Amino acid sequence: MSIRQNAVLEAIERWTTASIIDQETADRLRSAESKHDLAATARISQYVLATSGAAVLLIAGGVFLEWAWPALDDVGRTITLAGTGVAVTAGGITLEVRGRWAPSSFALQLAGVGLLLTAYVWSERAWADQSLQATIFGGSALVAPAALVWRSIKSRNALLPGIHFAAGLGFLAIFLDRSTPLSGDSIIWVLDGVLLLATMILGRLLSAGPEYGGKDWALNAFITSMGAGFVLVTLTATGPLGMEDPMLALDAWWALAVGLTVCGLAVETTPADRGGLQYLLALEVLGWIPLGMATARETLNQGPGLATLMVSGVAIAAYLYADRSGYTPVLAAAAIAFVLPIWAWAVEAGGATGGIAALTLTAGVLFWAAGRRGSAEAT
Repeated sequence: MSIRQNAVLEAIERWTTASIIDQETADRLRSAESKHDLAATARISQYVLATSGAAVLLIAGGVFLEWAWPALDDVGRTITLAGTGVAVTAGGITLEVRGRWAPSSFALQLAGVGLLLTAYVWSERAWADQSLQATIFGGSALVAPAALVWRSIKSRNALLPGIHFAAGLGFLAIFLDRSTPLSGDSIIWVLDGVLLLATMILGRLLSAGPEYGGKDWALNAFITSMGAGFVLVTLTATGPLGMEDPMLALDAWWALAVGLTVCGLAVETTPADRGGLQYLLALEVLGWIPLGMATARETLNQGPGLATLMVSGVAIAAYLYADRSGYTPVLAAAAIAFVLPIWAWAVEAGGATGGIAALTLTAGVLFWAAGRRGSAEAT
């Protein structure tokens, strides 16, 4: 029995005891919930099997390439990789039409995109940059992601648009590198601009009213863009900006991501629309653990005390916000973000008397706060 199903069944039991619903209705609700939980479990098993199948397919492709690789030149290898990627992607799209094959179709499409990216990267060995062949092949790198993103959006797929968007940034980088005279730094700036524009568009879609039915894919694409931003911020900081340490730039991007997420939560009015954003904020809180600790230790050259203060301080703020708003995933993430740096500090302290006293005091404060919270709820 899943945690969610257990919570639903407990709620049904409370409603029955309080005479909100009769026994017949309660039995029907339990039956419907059991069927839903079984279907959800079957769906998860489908994705596990499909992902395993995609991994096996990639392994089989690797064995084939290892066998055929010595007999091919760089041009042949590039064409073979590209053709395999197109075939696998087309097979995944064909299976997507059949609902029961959806997990397999998603896995195949992801594997196909990975093979296509590999082909474009390998093409650098086949043709020199800005040659006629490289320009034509690099130009085709813009067609694949545009077609895939448009198709997945039109089909209202919730998962693939975000993944195709992230892959599209890679395809765009390859096109700019193979077909244009732009330098590496200029390519990074172009990718930054595309990411910023896409993030603004996705934010606008997420803030649209209930009449817009594409919020699922827009949210996943927004999450993907936030993740891709950490990669591009790192490249921008260490490349065009010449920063030796990109942590402060990553911190700024993290703060922007959190701010946009909180604004999105404030705009949404229904629990269903806020659900995905809650999990996104929870991930961002967890992401602050390595970011905050690295900033304190590596960038600011401070000890575990400041690292604990920075990470646990943000965790306290996240907890208070989530407690007031009723966001359970963020509460759990805030608790982890609060405890982990304290645990790391305690391990580093190695049993020092001051560390033990501080930890004991912190535990006492937590128990006191829990007691106060319980008293407030009881009244």
